[in-house]
Amino acid sequence: MKRVKLAILIIIVTLLTTACWSRREIENLGFVLGLGVSKTETGLFSIVAQVANPGFFVAEAPEQRDIYTILKAEGLTVFDALRNLSMISGRRLYLSHIKALVINESIAKEGIGEIIGFLVQDMEVRLEIDVFVTKQAPEEIFDTPNTLGLIPALVMEIMAVNYGASSKVYVAELHETVEAVNNPVINYVTGLLEKLPAPSENEKAMFHLTQIAVFDNDRLAGYLGFEEGQGFNFITNNFKNAVIVFESKSSGDLLSIEVLESTAKVKPKLTDTGVGFDIKLKVRANVAERVPKDHTYWELDIEEATLQLNSVLEEKMALAMKAAQNQYQIDFFNLSRYFYRAYPAEFKELKDDWNKVFSKAEINYEVESTLLHSALNQNRGRI
Repeated sequence: MKRVKLAILIIIVTLLTTACWSRREIENLGFVLGLGVSKTETGLFSIVAQVANPGFFVAEAPEQRDIYTILKAEGLTVFDALRNLSMISGRRLYLSHIKALVINESIAKEGIGEIIGFLVQDMEVRLEIDVFVTKQAPEEIFDTPNTLGLIPALVMEIMAVNYGASSKVYVAELHETVEAVNNPVINYVTGLLEKLPAPSENEKAMFHLTQIAVFDNDRLAGYLGFEEGQGFNFITNNFKNAVIVFESKSSGDLLSIEVLESTAKVKPKLTDTGVGFDIKLKVRANVAERVPKDHTYWELDIEEATLQLNSVLEEKMALAMKAAQNQYQIDFFNLSRYFYRAYPAEFKELKDDWNKVFSKAEINYEVESTLLHSALNQNRGRI
């Protein structure tokens, strides 16, 4: 009887005991922090992986180029190219720690649906990856040692987090890309990343987010400049703690206005004349800097500055909207979401030709700004 009880106990313990059946030894993995995709002249997919070298992180004073390795392989498909990388690396590439995905402009123009489709099928890939477009070869982008001593993919991640300091660009995460690729009505934007030459002999080359890349569904259609980029971020509520600079009409002074908070509300409408949108923007801001003309100082007229700020913000939004409606005829603001919620039945009839409908839509703007900290005087060094 005791033996029977013991046997039953052993069976129960065996069934309930967990095991690492799918474990992977860390020394056999290559931790990929950055992934680049492009195509060769012969049409093959080219994959570039930036792999961390863990051993050099614990060294007292490692050479910066030693903390990462650049691997490159080609294949008939993205998956084929990735597997070919393993023959070069000697380790199984681990994709859960990817921070940046860099897509070459040429392949972005063809469509990124196939690339994104493969990545989301891989259970290791996380949807918080920052996505960039570049006109340069991905291997050139990733092989950019910097004075911060960081792996370039980590620098890209920091840049994506800090885009709000200027709000002139926007960097999308992979989950936004997935949504755009899988929804024919949704369009997509992200940042254009370029490598700039070193500013001096003692410095290193550096990254720069230069424009916003505009996609028609999954195909790259063009770019937005900084002025249009700020307008885009205002309308889509992606504008952060950035600065708006303009020249005072009355005094000629240059004013730097720091935006503390901005909220845009979009109200769709459907009339006999067609589709329209009313965009109301509310902004709270500070007068952060004033550069007087001819070094002449007098008290700033806050009411006048507020009215002019309203006008400047409206111009920025109108400039971005003009690019969307006239230049590209693409609803990259995704105003279709607002229209669908307000007019679901009508949207079903319009969705197949939504970009054409959007390009003819009437857009009205209303801006309400509040300038804070108006204790101004004429003293030098003061506003």
